[in-house]
Amino acid sequence: RRSAQLAALHAAALALTTELDLGIVLQKVVDLARELAHAQYGALGVLDPQGEYIDQFITSGITPEKHAQIGAPPRGHGLLGALIRDGIAIRIPEISRDQRSVGFPPNHPPMHSLLGVPITSKGRVIGDLYLTDKIAGTARGSHTTFTEPDQEILEMFALQAAIAIENAQLYRQTQQLAILKERERFGMDLHDGY
Repeated sequence: RRSAQLAALHAAALALTTELDLGIVLQKVVDLARELAHAQYGALGVLDPQGEYIDQFITSGITPEKHAQIGAPPRGHGLLGALIRDGIAIRIPEISRDQRSVGFPPNHPPMHSLLGVPITSKGRVIGDLYLTDKIAGTARGSHTTFTEPDQEILEMFALQAAIAIENAQLYRQTQQLAILKERERFGMDLHDGY
């Protein structure tokens, strides 16, 4: 099982290196994390520049219709906030029994077990991966709790995710700079023509 997880981790890391579009990278990160740990649901919370709140929230395993019914994305309270503040992985067997849990908004699907892992770059947390409801075996709708090996593989994947996210962010910045330089050059050409 361990070698299968490591092979899946390697394949996931390779899949991340082939993409530079930030939006696609973020969605791939959460989709691949969910596959690696066999979770029913997954989310990636990208933090604001100060690292205090969730700025972007990308989900996996939930339909767009259901996502729209839930309403505004979380900002980082309860268990999500604990992961942001503490910057260390958490494994919770039953979310509703954890004293840090603040519950779910209306229309949110029920969720039980949680595995959360920070995505760290250059010593600071830039985002968090949240996985819920580990799928147990082949029984549809049957869930179990996440294990220590699940946490370990997700922590290794988070290192790869940080690199992929940084690369995509740098690529986006380079593209934006190229556009600005081209506009500036075009403006100078227009000015010189008068």
